[in-house]
Amino acid sequence: MSLEADVLVAGAGFAGLRAAIAAAVSGRGLRVIVVAPHEGPGGSSFAGHAGSLGVLAPDSDEERDAIFERALTIAHPGTADPALVRLLLEQGEARLRELSEWGVPLATGRRGERLRRVACFLPEMAVAAVIPDCVAAHAALMRVALAAGVEVLPGFTLAALGVEGGPPGSALCLDAFGGVVPVRARSVVLAVGGPAALFAGDVSALARTGAGQTDAGQTGAGLGLARSCGARTGNASFLQFLWYEGAQPFAFLPERAHELEVAGLDGVPAPLPRALREHVAARATHAPWGWGLPDAALDAYLLSLMTPAGVVPVRYRGEREPRLLSLMAHAGNGGALIDGDGRTTVPGLFACGECATGMHGANRIGGAMVLAAQVFGHRAGIAAALHAHSALLPPPPGVPEGTERQPSHHPLRLREAMQRNCLPGFPGEALSAARPSGAGGAATSVASFISGAERQRRELELFVERLKALLLLPAVDMLDRVRVLSALTVAEHRLRRLRAECAAAVAAVSPA
Repeated sequence: MSLEADVLVAGAGFAGLRAAIAAAVSGRGLRVIVVAPHEGPGGSSFAGHAGSLGVLAPDSDEERDAIFERALTIAHPGTADPALVRLLLEQGEARLRELSEWGVPLATGRRGERLRRVACFLPEMAVAAVIPDCVAAHAALMRVALAAGVEVLPGFTLAALGVEGGPPGSALCLDAFGGVVPVRARSVVLAVGGPAALFAGDVSALARTGAGQTDAGQTGAGLGLARSCGARTGNASFLQFLWYEGAQPFAFLPERAHELEVAGLDGVPAPLPRALREHVAARATHAPWGWGLPDAALDAYLLSLMTPAGVVPVRYRGEREPRLLSLMAHAGNGGALIDGDGRTTVPGLFACGECATGMHGANRIGGAMVLAAQVFGHRAGIAAALHAHSALLPPPPGVPEGTERQPSHHPLRLREAMQRNCLPGFPGEALSAARPSGAGGAATSVASFISGAERQRRELELFVERLKALLLLPAVDMLDRVRVLSALTVAEHRLRRLRAECAAAVAAVSPA
């Protein structure tokens, strides 16, 4: 068996389906195939516990300007391209109108007006529309895709691109039984999601397990697939991490900040330090960890008290039983660097959704990823179709001998290793938490911080070397190999930041 397409779309989430629809409509006569590991909703967008989803929906120039400024402000310490941010905001309304016309539900009020809520990292403005039924939204997109002639093939997982140095469209997939399927396509749209599935604590897996499914439907291989054929990546270690209490996000309550108690490794609850209580109000305005923001000191403090079991016991005063918090990976802000049409730095390879970056930096405003999936998925699909019209179909890729059947498990406890080595917390996010208010102990605290950061740097360097060694082993299967390459991309990006911030911390306390 083999697959042949003019446009191959990997991933059936919001981004992949939108790209496939655009490619099929704009490139009439082209064969557009979508491959996805599972039937039904896929991707982080469809993993919400409440079954609903926010999507950024500004409706005036004033709102767009305010969002533009905030998006660039919170992009630090990552990078965002102002041109992509502006494109996202200028074309978002047209894409939302299409969703509504296609039957994707958007919450409305009694008079039929679109309801909007405040968004993470932008609490002062109600600029996020609500998709109240994600299952209905997916069904609507599927109807449009099938009507446009898109072939959606569940049970196929993209495992390799650019086989034997060929173009991206020289690819290999795994079928539902682990069989290797050769694929050739004139252009490829990568929409397989972000690296959250590489972590033991993965929100998407948690949501699907709660729904009776045992697999998240995401491979975590997006960064690795892009990098394997030479595409440049960015913002790789900036994932959204959320504190979860059981199967639900933990709510930070500003009015009870003075009552919050945290148990250390000794298990004895102690009040949240006074210097950190002021951060609770700001932290309550966004669900994910805020990279580079002052309130990240609160998150870093909690993380520093995590037990070997991976939980942080907290409680509000008066509660008898502790709440056990876990830090869970939700979605990535990094990916392949793209231009305004979803082109990566490799001809014939396009990316959208969590596989792409540039419209976000380290942090993103709530609902911006769903909008980005629509705007850049649409543009990537059109550009991929245009490329396919003029590109040659690559020769069939060869299947390496002895690899006709491949397992789909994570290699050598990779997820546990990522959870141990690539959570946020050090270095910069923990510096303010490590410094006491009293001047007498400041030097000792900073020295302790630097010592801890240096120790983590050495551990992360060792982890990076182990990942590189894994890539040299011929016994590592194809899908595992791109997972490891994704993990290596995240770890190397984090290591570069760690080295730079350790050097900055040393310089800050060194005498002039």
